[in-house]
Amino acid sequence: MLHVHVAVLKEPRGFIKILQFVLAILAYATTVGVSTFFTFHASLKGCKDNTGLSQFVRKDVTYPFSLDAAVVKQKLCNDPPQEETFHFSTDESPAAKFFVAIGVVCMIYSLAALVVYVLFSDGYKNRRLLPTLDFGIHAILAFLWLVAGFAWVHGTVNLKSGCNPQDWLHAECDARPNVACVFTDTDSSGSFGKLNASLLFGFLNAFLWTANLWFLWKETPWFKARPDAASPEAPIA
Repeated sequence: MLHVHVAVLKEPRGFIKILQFVLAILAYATTVGVSTFFTFHASLKGCKDNTGLSQFVRKDVTYPFSLDAAVVKQKLCNDPPQEETFHFSTDESPAAKFFVAIGVVCMIYSLAALVVYVLFSDGYKNRRLLPTLDFGIHAILAFLWLVAGFAWVHGTVNLKSGCNPQDWLHAECDARPNVACVFTDTDSSGSFGKLNASLLFGFLNAFLWTANLWFLWKETPWFKARPDAASPEAPIA
């Protein structure tokens, strides 16, 4: 028969599990929820008629941020008719997918662990394997959060640069002698507020999962086997 131990939620290991669940959701949600774009203007040199044409080149940016997966085709002139294809080399999908995957895994694990704490508290404390396994998995996930966080910092920096035409526009258009490109005041280099938030949530997760190791360590047989933890100090006569 199951016994619900709601009091576990007041303990650090239970309360922190709730925070881990929420922060994991925020970390991956702010990453996959990004939707922005960057623009620049392109024109064909010697074009006699571009009436009705928009020389406004736009590239949408969404998760998983593989900008090189699709090209942008833009008709620049009616007479002579000419269409240019713009290819963007930035691809930060590996770092983004890794970061999101860690968030999903940690969300699922924190929820599963919380269920075990609440419904199987006695079995958790009386078995040597469960606390040890819980501690080991937490240590691995804390390390992966740290790795994913730093990888995503590097990926975000590269993504912002790849979405800023001022960084590469001349090199992109120099390969097209008949095309002139310019980044104007009306153009956009993207908005990355959500990605900045995802970095913050990522490192908060890394800190929280690392800090929780101390409370889980106290539940392991290694800690309980210590002389000062196994028995209370003898009273002084």
